Amino acid sequence: MLALSLILAASVSADDYVGRWNVRITDGDDTFVGGWFKVEKKDGGLAGSLVWRFGSAGPAKTTEVDGETLRLVREERPGKADVFEAHLEGAALKGQVRYPDGKVHRFEGKRAPELAPAGAPRWGSPVTLFDGKTLQGWKLRDPKAKMGWAVVNGELAVVEPKGNADLVSDKTFQDLKLHLEFNVEPHSNSGVYLRGRYEIQILDDPSKVTEEHGCGALYSRIAPKLDATKPAGEWQTFDITLVGRRLTVVLNGKTIIDGGQVDGITGGAINPFEGEPGPLMLQGDHGKVRFRNIAVTPAN
Repeated sequence: MLALSLILAASVSADDYVGRWNVRITDGDDTFVGGWFKVEKKDGGLAGSLVWRFGSAGPAKTTEVDGETLRLVREERPGKADVFEAHLEGAALKGQVRYPDGKVHRFEGKRAPELAPAGAPRWGSPVTLFDGKTLQGWKLRDPKAKMGWAVVNGELAVVEPKGNADLVSDKTFQDLKLHLEFNVEPHSNSGVYLRGRYEIQILDDPSKVTEEHGCGALYSRIAPKLDATKPAGEWQTFDITLVGRRLTVVLNGKTIIDGGQVDGITGGAINPFEGEPGPLMLQGDHGKVRFRNIAVTPAN
């Protein structure tokens, strides 16, 4: 009877998978290893959404629990499905994804934290991250990548966009206020990652300004509520506050995201585990952009 009780207590149901999960690829040598799953109850069944390595957050085509195995299927192109299967080992989520070409990645993760603030933050002193002269305090995301950044006329510039050439600050932060100025070339694309995992989009594309991929958006998650952009080639200013999961983005003096709820990581996150402090990361593999006057005020 005791053995039966232990088996029943240890059984896993669909309810045990409901919620948000931070996961990381544990095999291979890929640069992009972060992932995020969300499982919800909907219409008597389950619905899932996910971020995997890079790209946008999006819905799973199907989400189910078969026995004790969670299965999500993502189909970004017709007939080309990524199949994610995972199970619980205690509090850990472990599993694998099989891609259309048969390649497999294994991953492990845990529940995403709520990140509810204990109270109003107490702000420290601003930390200047760029001295206008050198790349001191910064490193490439991928040490094997070719450096595409340089200091030009006191500005931190992408002079040669390269794959995996994102620039990462040595310092890490949790709750923060960020001030920086950027100048994006026509039709170019970059981004600023808060805690190394939440991308605020930089983009010159007037057709997407108030979309979830527009300039100032939390990439693929929260769209700007208005157009505050300037033309390409002009200096623009971000003032961004992130406390727990609450995000405010002020672009050129206008609030375009006002206390938005951050549901999870964005594609390209350097570290998916949301409870940990993370660096500032500047995207350097998409197009030419320049930065100056980069300062972070951390919460104590």
